[in-house]
Amino acid sequence: MVSDGTTASHDDIQGLSGDLIRQVDDDQPAPLPFAYRCFLEHAGAGAGRFLQGCDVFHPDVLGLRRAADELLAGRGLTLTDADRVILMHQGVQFDFLRGDGEDPEVWSYCEDDTAPALRHARFTDWLFANVREQTHAWAHLAHWPKIS
Repeated sequence: MVSDGTTASHDDIQGLSGDLIRQVDDDQPAPLPFAYRCFLEHAGAGAGRFLQGCDVFHPDVLGLRRAADELLAGRGLTLTDADRVILMHQGVQFDFLRGDGEDPEVWSYCEDDTAPALRHARFTDWLFANVREQTHAWAHLAHWPKIS
């Protein structure tokens, strides 16, 4: 879906090898759920303009847990060892997986929030919501006239 030619072309979508997936797995205490592992295998190295400006692809995804822990510490909050940070935006907002199973919940936190909040019941719901939003946005932006 994201390879619409505007958000990304088929060639822009790059997965990670087994060694790099293990590197992502080893970076945080929570194990990789199946759905997230599939995302990494198919698009973990990048997908064109998809989620551009966010730290979500390898190698930028490495170290996100530490950054999220630092952000939460300022509010006296913590993540559990079962939580896995999957995206950070500008060092002030992050999304993380919470719960067991192959397709866990996605929670979000922004520096102005009092606590993390549930955003999607499953990782795949989060992924499809982002794909819909991003492809819609890039399709409209792509048609703007260029400023000289």
